[in-house]
Amino acid sequence: MILRSDLFAMLHRLRQQGLATALGSLSLAWLLMVAPAAAEDLTALQKVQQRGVLTVALYKDFAPFSDEGHGIDVDLAQALAAKLGVKMSPLWFNAGEKTDDDLRKMVWKGTPVGYGPADLMMHVPFDRQYMARVEQVKIFAPYHRERFAVGRQLEALPTLENFEPFEKQAMGVEGEGMGALVMLSADSGRYRDKLKIFKSAEDAIKALKAGAVVAVLGQQGELEHGLGKDPRFAIDLPPNQLLKMQQWSIGLAVKAESVDLYLALEAAMKELMADGTVTRIVQNYGLKHRQP
Repeated sequence: MILRSDLFAMLHRLRQQGLATALGSLSLAWLLMVAPAAAEDLTALQKVQQRGVLTVALYKDFAPFSDEGHGIDVDLAQALAAKLGVKMSPLWFNAGEKTDDDLRKMVWKGTPVGYGPADLMMHVPFDRQYMARVEQVKIFAPYHRERFAVGRQLEALPTLENFEPFEKQAMGVEGEGMGALVMLSADSGRYRDKLKIFKSAEDAIKALKAGAVVAVLGQQGELEHGLGKDPRFAIDLPPNQLLKMQQWSIGLAVKAESVDLYLALEAAMKELMADGTVTRIVQNYGLKHRQP
């Protein structure tokens, strides 16, 4: 395979030997035209290795996983890049309305203004039914499991056996996701009046710490990170069977055709799981590592 740099070197040698005029139809324009086509013969992994950089799509404002340049996913992406012998370069992006939007922008197509796609995207739901219908990407290597939980103020709620306290006391939830929908409809809407919806889990946790709500329903990892080991609060699984059953693993995603990159990253993740690196990274941010 001849790369652009090889072609320039070849032309230079010919000129030194006085043979440049013998090139005829092999003009410089032709050489420059075929060089990009030759470069496209590189596989996804070879392109990463040639650049010396693994570009990684990371969610913005998503503590403790990726926020202001730090987080579980950031550290893990750096560890994966190191396994490939390259550096990690983040591509930060805001979450879309659906995971499909995020995968389209950051994995297989890119944005209309030319931002992305990345080589790899972190924190992708590892759901086999979903994976079966998304043909443009390969989702693999689950590394953590998330679930719903309730962070509560111990003084106001020493125990939490059901949702009845939230008929009179305020509970916070993030956005308009499943947690909010369940609380709005549970028990014929009995808790609707006391439900406070926040833009982010971080805002909901701040309200809990300030006493504006007595509990927050959200992802357990975000609650563990936000509340830490503060003795004023406890974190429990929600007293609702539907929410208890909702658990999901998170993994990686690359373009479907990036087979060698997928295999290399899958092997790297297995090593990081086996040697305890993933567990240590997760625990560094105050979370319990839940095996996927």
